[in-house]
Amino acid sequence: FISGIVGILLLIGWKSEEKIITEIGTIKYIQLEGGFYGIVTEKEEKYLPINLKEEFKEDGLRIWFKARPKKVATIQMWGKPIEILEIQKIREKKVKNFSQIKVAVLYERIGDGKLINRSVEDEIKIFKETNTDFIFRAFWRWTPCPEKCDDLSNVNMKEKCKFCGYSYSHLEKTISKIKKEIPGIIICGAIPVQIIQRKGVWNPQTKEIIRYPETWDLALDPSKWKIDMSKEELQCRFAKTHFWVPQDLDCRDYNPDTASAYFPDITNKKFQELLLSWAEKQIEAGVDAVWIDMLFKQVIMLYRITRDFNHPAVKESYESVCKIVKKIREYGEKKGKDILVGSWPTAIYFPYSPPGLDFVTLSPSRREVKERKLDGKKWDKRLKLIRKKFGNIPIFAFIDWAGSTKTPLGEFSQVLTKEEQKEFLRKSDDFFSRRNVIFVFPVHGGFMGHDAKILSFGKLKIYDSQAPEFNTYKTIKNLAESKYRSKDE
Repeated sequence: FISGIVGILLLIGWKSEEKIITEIGTIKYIQLEGGFYGIVTEKEEKYLPINLKEEFKEDGLRIWFKARPKKVATIQMWGKPIEILEIQKIREKKVKNFSQIKVAVLYERIGDGKLINRSVEDEIKIFKETNTDFIFRAFWRWTPCPEKCDDLSNVNMKEKCKFCGYSYSHLEKTISKIKKEIPGIIICGAIPVQIIQRKGVWNPQTKEIIRYPETWDLALDPSKWKIDMSKEELQCRFAKTHFWVPQDLDCRDYNPDTASAYFPDITNKKFQELLLSWAEKQIEAGVDAVWIDMLFKQVIMLYRITRDFNHPAVKESYESVCKIVKKIREYGEKKGKDILVGSWPTAIYFPYSPPGLDFVTLSPSRREVKERKLDGKKWDKRLKLIRKKFGNIPIFAFIDWAGSTKTPLGEFSQVLTKEEQKEFLRKSDDFFSRRNVIFVFPVHGGFMGHDAKILSFGKLKIYDSQAPEFNTYKTIKNLAESKYRSKDE
């Protein structure tokens, strides 16, 4: 994610010939000269829109807008005249206490305790001990997930499913137990935009099974927009980053028959249905929020190739992203729930209106973890951009991971000693708290890498704070307790 941001910053080099104002503000009814509507930004700047649509004439309405200054005479004698180019309502959060979250923990996945002899009751004890307000990535749908483990025909797969607790029915039971004991807790599920398994995937809502070669039809193909890059080359490049093909493969020899997975096309309606079905099943199981990994990846990839934010491929990809966010929220409303949607804040670098996310996530870099030192200037600049684009939405920072140990979590778990890990947790919590960012404590979960040598409980490549190899839980508990004491005060 971080390297992607750097790449975008290097690529964006346009200069506008006219000043364009992009701000977040509030519509105000001004009782002067017969009454009119103006905009007051978060910086207390006053603007007088000369073309405000009727649907936005609502006192107190929060908006994001893009406008250009207008040199015109007005009778209002208030604010700077502007012409609205784009405008969007900012959705108010209805979930109780979301903006007051103090303690967030990463626990991926709830209900998977048989792997480490930990019951759901043990998990609840952890959440109570840490006064958890928000469970991040409580369920991560990476591979096809059944409604019930008994639905699987293969005996070995069925037993593995039950042992790992990887089914929507198990998730529903686990959430029910947790919320019975901790009613106000917010549980966040997670889905990936970046993967379609080659052999097959299924839509848990329609029960449709899509097998190869139809799965290849869902893979992103730049030539769809007449872009000069083959489908095979793009898929090969991305596959290498996820170890779906050999790292030394010459992309001229890429064969979709042998790749284990593909990067899907978010503009493809069939894939959109699949992605939404994964979110919908988690909503039905009881999650309050859905985090979407690599939501803007396709936009970035196609922009890097075209160098043009106005290119149809880039714009259509972004529009599809916004559609996914909207559809997830609408499905929650149908179920009588106000579902929160989050992802990475990559959209801050796009010249489009914000996609309506309720929260965003960031991660310290691999280098910052290794050196146990966070770059204040870099973070302050990034946070300023986020708040300008998205407004004052919750921002979470967690230690991210991927396929190998060459990641922030890889450095944290495989390079830092136990004491250095504890030190980094304390430093990070203090650093982010001072910037009004919620540091997500790594209690359980996160892939340390296929090449990880230091394993949780001597057998698992997922991080666990209670594992004797790391033993960071007590530090997390103490930090959470102090945070909650300050909350009570």
